[in-house]
Amino acid sequence: MIVIKVVISLLILSWVYTLQAQPYAFITNQGNDSVSVIDTHTNKVIKTIRVGNKPAGVVVSNDSKRVYISNPESQDISVIDTESLSVIKTINVGEGPLAIAISPDDESVYVADWYEDNVYIIDTDSLNVKIKISVGDSPSGVVADPNGLFLYVANRDDNTVMIIDLSDNMIINIINVGKAPFGITIDAERKELYSANVQSGDVSVIDLYQKKTIKHIKVGDFPYAIEVDKKNNLLFVTNQRSNTVSVIDRNILKTISHIEVGEYPEGISLHPDKNRLYVANWFDNIVSVIDVNSLEVIDEIETGDGSRAYGQFISKN
Repeated sequence: MIVIKVVISLLILSWVYTLQAQPYAFITNQGNDSVSVIDTHTNKVIKTIRVGNKPAGVVVSNDSKRVYISNPESQDISVIDTESLSVIKTINVGEGPLAIAISPDDESVYVADWYEDNVYIIDTDSLNVKIKISVGDSPSGVVADPNGLFLYVANRDDNTVMIIDLSDNMIINIINVGKAPFGITIDAERKELYSANVQSGDVSVIDLYQKKTIKHIKVGDFPYAIEVDKKNNLLFVTNQRSNTVSVIDRNILKTISHIEVGEYPEGISLHPDKNRLYVANWFDNIVSVIDVNSLEVIDEIETGDGSRAYGQFISKN
């Protein structure tokens, strides 16, 4: 009887630890075809998961049960179960899947194909591609409207952002932005979309009421990814050639600070506690952790070879 009680107690403790361990950060390592899983309570890598070839993009489902990884070289998507921390499915898609996003109801995953100039929509129940939409030249960024109405696609080589109406999957607007847009993000409450433009070294602010660019904000050299901090009304932008994160005050739409991080930062995600920002540094294989209140790096985490983590890579619970 005592042995049974001990076993039950251990199982309960294990279950409680599993619940407490999330949020996790899922970091794609392009150099060794893997994903590093970081327990953000301890800022330690707890597991490395093998995925497809040259993983780059990542998105965690809103219920935090799955992670979707884009593998451009093997032309597929790895689906990771966050409970077992293992790949449960590989989905063949396009010629060069890169940017990846998910619908607010977790029913659809959107994949931008860098080489074929398409966006693929994957049904998350069947885990099959259900729709293909032709977009602009070299689609590099994709984000879903939190209301589930629209999809936004940044086309790097024609300097535009497209708006797709998800009721019929038709392109309804094409907006000119800066040169070579890459990462994009949205604030649906403010009706603003933000585009990090690699070659012009700025961020375009798009007014979604007017459906036009209203401001270009200079940042660092080669801005790639962008994150919104609604609590502090800030934008954070990774600058690859500057090895910095630019901080933009959204009240005045100006850059107010630059934070030094690792070499060639790319992916950037805000922790659910809204106090920490995680930045994947592609060339020195670390993740920098930034305190969003002090705007200082407070930790560095060693990951795998070529950490990109392009997308929303932190689970919500």
